[in-house]
Amino acid sequence: MKIEIGESLACSYLRHVKQCWLVQANWKTSEHWSRERSAAELEAMFNRIRRKFDTDGNVFKQTKDFAQFLKQGEIDIVGVDQKGGIHAMEIAFHEAGLNYGGGVGNRVLKKLLRTLMILHAYHPIDARFSVYFVSPKVNPGVQKPLNDIFDILRAEYPAVEWHLLTNQNFTEQMVRPTLEKSGTVADTTELFVRAAKLLEVTGILPSEEVRQKSGHASTTVPESSVRAEELQPLVKDVMNTLLVRCPTLLDETDKCNLMDRKYCKNSLDLRIGNFPLLRRVTDGRKVSGHARYYTDPYGEFYVCSQWGKGRHVNNARSLLRFVTQISEKKAGESNAAQLAKHKNLFRDYIDRNERKNLDHG
Repeated sequence: MKIEIGESLACSYLRHVKQCWLVQANWKTSEHWSRERSAAELEAMFNRIRRKFDTDGNVFKQTKDFAQFLKQGEIDIVGVDQKGGIHAMEIAFHEAGLNYGGGVGNRVLKKLLRTLMILHAYHPIDARFSVYFVSPKVNPGVQKPLNDIFDILRAEYPAVEWHLLTNQNFTEQMVRPTLEKSGTVADTTELFVRAAKLLEVTGILPSEEVRQKSGHASTTVPESSVRAEELQPLVKDVMNTLLVRCPTLLDETDKCNLMDRKYCKNSLDLRIGNFPLLRRVTDGRKVSGHARYYTDPYGEFYVCSQWGKGRHVNNARSLLRFVTQISEKKAGESNAAQLAKHKNLFRDYIDRNERKNLDHG
């Protein structure tokens, strides 16, 4: 029997990190199931997807209609979490680096779009969907098209949470959290967890006892010591969108509010050293002789750099609320779709750190 260690890791990750009470590998649909959407709706969805994503015919190739498209589908791992959210994951483990015949981008895009259609076809319309593509080793020439694909999907389908976990993100966001949970898992059917325990026994991985003594056990790390600097790239990215790439998303009133210390502290609930989020370039980066803003300007503004680790999860929630408000206010503008990516990233950040806090409690 062929055993896929990547799929075992994915199952353990969904079960213990994402708290899915039901997890299945190699999930396929049944022709005897009733669909949540009519054949006409699914055909229209398939045709829209094909027009949007397959202008040269290299993605869907010989696939003619939605029925054939769905029938071809198998999702590597599907999980249902305790709040009813559906997690669908494709995982690819290629030791020499991710590689598919016919082009990685086209192959991955087809997998993700088929997964999306299957979720819409067979799950309740109001269900919360999370779609993942996971691979431990992706070379730079392949990583860029994958990033582009996920940016497009987040903009096109903002209601779906899109997760691309590759390279360092694969290690930090998937492997490490799963290993942290493995110390208390006694289910011998979980191959990845058993392999981790074997490595602990042989001394290759530190045991739970050693991790606790060294201060690296997940159950002993306070919330404030989680790396707050992880939030800063998210801050820079969203401000680049709002101030440089899509500056029309912020009205003059919004910009004035973000330059107001009291507004940032009281209305946005940001805790950034009692400074406003934005400062005009003409006013400089320094406050009372100290640099409190990032070196590089964003258009005509500097962005505050005082993201202390003690309130980083609170700040992430505040930024998520602000970005959500802007996306709702500017829903009629095409650029508003660009904010979907940032909302997903903030949600991921909050979710990841809140789960760590539950461990500590």
